[in-house]
Amino acid sequence: MSAGARAAEGRRSPRRTPSRRAAVRFALRGAVAWLTLDRPASGNRLDPELQGALTDACAAAEEAREARVVVLAARGRLFSAGLPPGCRWPEAAWPDGVGAVAALTKPVVAAIQGDALGRGMALALACDLRIVARTAVLALPEVTEGALPGGGAMARLARIVGAARALEIVLLGTRLTARRAAAWGLVSTVVEPGRLRATVSETARRLAARGPLALRLAKEAVTAAFDLPLGEGIRLEQDLYVLLQTTADRREGIRSFLEGRRPRFGAR
Repeated sequence: MSAGARAAEGRRSPRRTPSRRAAVRFALRGAVAWLTLDRPASGNRLDPELQGALTDACAAAEEAREARVVVLAARGRLFSAGLPPGCRWPEAAWPDGVGAVAALTKPVVAAIQGDALGRGMALALACDLRIVARTAVLALPEVTEGALPGGGAMARLARIVGAARALEIVLLGTRLTARRAAAWGLVSTVVEPGRLRATVSETARRLAARGPLALRLAKEAVTAAFDLPLGEGIRLEQDLYVLLQTTADRREGIRSFLEGRRPRFGAR
């Protein structure tokens, strides 16, 4: 059964509380779960502890029934400077924080206040929407250092910006300004640094006002489209459309429209 189908049936596991709050702060504000990387002294480098904390925080956000949207933010000058210096092949033994973000069924908004480099850029690419401060830079410098980007960075980047631009970013280690990243379709919104939090909060609020099941199923359909032939992608879209029609949320959406009021979705 797909993740969206499980969401539509309203299945939930008991909520878990993140156990590594020192590395990633978890805060539930209304219908929005805020996950904040909190290792500014290290540039929020994705060491085992921070990735473990991020994995725990993602689990808590997924399991929190009231959370309809997830925001991934960071404290300090950098969003994330990537892996610790000299790190080699951590994936075999380390928690996969990037994968945990990518696996969330709820929409994820990245609030990128500073540079996102290497695995830090991979983390940003695992999110659904990227809102970036004008002064931030995004880059995958690994090839220039004799290594390869990881965390799904190359695969996701090529799907977002196309092969030619992905190759330029990866092979040359091109440092993208926020404006250039927006022009290439890598980020959705560029704002002045002082407006970042307000813009992210408003975007999250607007998302949270939508039907939560519709959001999850729409995310599933768009994400799966990259991996499926066109016909199969269309069939999945049709299946999810039919599935959504069986939910109480869809009935509430129709009823609220006819009654001229805002819908009261219950994720059922």
